[in-house]
Amino acid sequence: MKSLLFRLAGTFSAEIGSELYLKLKEETRSPSLFCLDFSEVEEVTEVGWEFIRKISERCQETGSKVAGFGLKNSVAEENSQLLSLYPAESDCIHFLESQIVSETPANELTPKSEEKTVHCPECQTLLRWKLAGDYLCPNCKIKFFVNKKGWVSTYERLV
Repeated sequence: MKSLLFRLAGTFSAEIGSELYLKLKEETRSPSLFCLDFSEVEEVTEVGWEFIRKISERCQETGSKVAGFGLKNSVAEENSQLLSLYPAESDCIHFLESQIVSETPANELTPKSEEKTVHCPECQTLLRWKLAGDYLCPNCKIKFFVNKKGWVSTYERLV
């Protein structure tokens, strides 16, 4: 299962909302975890909340999970039910990891030789790994991180 962290900034309105929705729509072809960092967001407009609703619905349809943290402004009652919001990044990540049903990551294969493998998040090339850390796919040259459990996170930023 792929996990992505999106760091957002400025006013979350139609422009950022539509860009984020299109990116998540592309990434939800398979179930994924999405963590939204609102710590640098000054305001979420009414249209922005509409995109958050669309993002939430898309994630429910595809089996993906989405949560956010760091929203400074108070949230209206009807909007607070659209997205699980947490005060800190660690709380948000803990919630998302708790939503995973299986102990074994979906993208990790465990052959009898105990060799650990993951699929590249971009080109799906099967890659071997030993320790948690940064890796570079030799096929498509994308840089990604593999944690101790074998979860793959790509490095992306929406500006």
